[in-house]
Amino acid sequence: MKKFFTTTFACVLGVMIAGILLTLLSIAALTGMAVSTETEYTAKPNTIMKLDLGIVTDRSQEDFMSVLFGNQQKTDGLDNIIKAIKTAKTNPNIAGIYIDANGSSLGVATLDRIHRALKDFKESDKFIYAYADDYTQREYLLSAIADSVVLNPVGAIDFRGLASQIMFVKGLYDKLGIEVQVLKVGTYKSAVEPYINTQMSEANREQTMAYMTPIWNHLLEQLSQDRDISVDQLNNLADTLLVTVDAKELIAKGLVDTLMYRPQMNEFLKAKVGIDKDDDLIFASINEVASIKQAPNKAKDEIAIVYAEGGIDMGETNGVNTAKLVEDLTKIQNDKNVKAVVLRVNSPGGSAYGSEQVWAAIEAIKAAGKPVAVSMGDVAASGGYYISCNADRIFANPTTLTGSIGIYGLIPNYKGLLTGKLGLTFDGVQTNKYGNFPSVSRAMTTDEHRQMQQYIERGYELFTTRCAEGRGMSIEAIKKIAEGRVWDGATALEIGLVDELGDLDAAIEWVAQKAKLDKYKTSAYPKQKTAMEQLMDELGMNVRSKIAASYLGENYKYFKALEQCQNIDPVQYRMEDIELY
Repeated sequence: MKKFFTTTFACVLGVMIAGILLTLLSIAALTGMAVSTETEYTAKPNTIMKLDLGIVTDRSQEDFMSVLFGNQQKTDGLDNIIKAIKTAKTNPNIAGIYIDANGSSLGVATLDRIHRALKDFKESDKFIYAYADDYTQREYLLSAIADSVVLNPVGAIDFRGLASQIMFVKGLYDKLGIEVQVLKVGTYKSAVEPYINTQMSEANREQTMAYMTPIWNHLLEQLSQDRDISVDQLNNLADTLLVTVDAKELIAKGLVDTLMYRPQMNEFLKAKVGIDKDDDLIFASINEVASIKQAPNKAKDEIAIVYAEGGIDMGETNGVNTAKLVEDLTKIQNDKNVKAVVLRVNSPGGSAYGSEQVWAAIEAIKAAGKPVAVSMGDVAASGGYYISCNADRIFANPTTLTGSIGIYGLIPNYKGLLTGKLGLTFDGVQTNKYGNFPSVSRAMTTDEHRQMQQYIERGYELFTTRCAEGRGMSIEAIKKIAEGRVWDGATALEIGLVDELGDLDAAIEWVAQKAKLDKYKTSAYPKQKTAMEQLMDELGMNVRSKIAASYLGENYKYFKALEQCQNIDPVQYRMEDIELY
């Protein structure tokens, strides 16, 4: 009884504390947002743009954590990064760019795009310098474009090639008594493997090496040009566990130009821009430079840039909400000022149903006479490819991951957990044979499994049909490159899954020509959440979890496992989560 009252009191106290925190944080958020309303920045002479990247997403987003507490977890938008670099190239008050490599996280295709922007910036004859206490591999690959790569005297470079590792949860689920019943089509459709295997299948191992190798070769060729070191030498260096090498040796190997402590680096930059040692450096952030006032665009014709980033209807905070996306696409279809559309896809896929709805909305826009191009980001696979395949033209980066034309279904069976672990039993009545299908308390029958597999196979036929129609290929030709297989962008071009290697700018230029637009402006969709809206979402999720953990105690792990299974959409066009590092 005492434990009951203790637990109850903890729950009530948790709710009260959550309410107080919600009020305080709301006030802080409103105050922070009031302070951060200034949108334009004016650069002073001898300003240096600082490129200190955090987590890089496709679009800039007001970050409630930054509003409340400063850059606790810095998030940058690729759109603002590219805009800032272009602005810095022509602004007379910006002397150069300083890459402060201090722990960034960005996809390979995103890295590639920023690298090209920096390469274009160098045509201005302005400087680019890079500094790090330690360079991660991706930071180094980006920083190598700099005029001088500087390292802390006791720093290191992590350069060791690409790797991909998958976490398999089957063993955990076995211990919890959870069975994930899998139905799929596609030999290479490996997103289901973590639930049913304890290691990679040979097919998955084959496809991963097949796309990882050309991506690594592309990065090496780029680095070879930046540092004037042969690809063979770079591969040899990657095989030496370079992170353990003394910093002085890195200069001899040609990877670093000089060693400095941070105060020395600051003095070097002061001398470069010609300011006194006693004066402070003037740094401008990405967002500040991106906000520098530009000449107003008075064009009436509009190109809509529609962002589809994240899982499709996966319940993610920043994922693709297809109901909202279709609503926006329908408005675009009916907007007389919008003459063309670019769909920017950076998604591993998700809901089969949601993917079809977006596909249909794109068809309607094309039927209205408006050209549609797709620009692929780091990944546009499975459902991400489904919503891309009917575009008039598809642009991808050489390092984009795409394809994964396949389908799977996941139906969890909690009987081992609910009955075996928690002691719950179930009984009931039904008027018809399938009255309690699907049921969380039992496995599927052989008959149910057969019919569900047929349903999944129809989904695969629809997927391949959509791709064949969109790409102007036969079903047979599509199926030869489908089977759930993932491809790198360069290979996808060779086999006909994409039309051209290029960035978002190239896609915009193409639809402008297709729509015969001389003057136009661009507008981004969908509308983004404010910092306050993000805060409310985040608090709602965290408060629920904390109350559940307080109430359930040691059994909270079972609740989390149930919640994870409950949120799985039964039928998925989705690629497995891939991280190349």
